[in-house]
Amino acid sequence: MTTNIASLENVSLEEALTYLDAANGDEIMAAYELARHRNALDGDHEEPDDAEVHHALFLLRRARGLSAPSFDLMRVQLRSRIAA
Repeated sequence: MTTNIASLENVSLEEALTYLDAANGDEIMAAYELARHRNALDGDHEEPDDAEVHHALFLLRRARGLSAPSFDLMRVQLRSRIAA
């Protein structure tokens, strides 16, 4: 997936849905990719940390009118995917 976000601060509904579609509906993977792309847009080519992925998940959920995600739950889900 190519970087398709226009802002580091906001994610539109269309952008959020694009990330979710590319991740086959998996919010955590969509958030991870969004965090990677946000880092690249900011000139940082390091892998995103948990806080960056959580913020990306927050942006994805906010764009879709959903509640804020739990940081602890997101970390558990992210770690279980990395371990698999």
